[in-house]
Amino acid sequence: MTLARLDFFGQVYDLRADDPEVDVKEVVEYVQAKVREQEITNKGLAPHKMIVLTVLNMAKDYILARHQLRDLEDMVLNKTSRLVAEIDSVMD
Repeated sequence: MTLARLDFFGQVYDLRADDPEVDVKEVVEYVQAKVREQEITNKGLAPHKMIVLTVLNMAKDYILARHQLRDLEDMVLNKTSRLVAEIDSVMD
């Protein structure tokens, strides 16, 4: 288990990860960078609204990545199927 501290507008949170593939420090750095992006874009916005915008942007990023992964999986599956068919035709 790994642990990292995250400070959001004076509120401190401890983030724990039981998954060995998750780098908690990377998660914290990513979230902090996303919050900084919103702070630059939306100066003077109330902290709670800043967090909501950050979460919405992170959700958008996640959904985009999920779609890109699905497209990549489809491409790999199609290429694999074509290669298997080509190998099968040569083997026959």
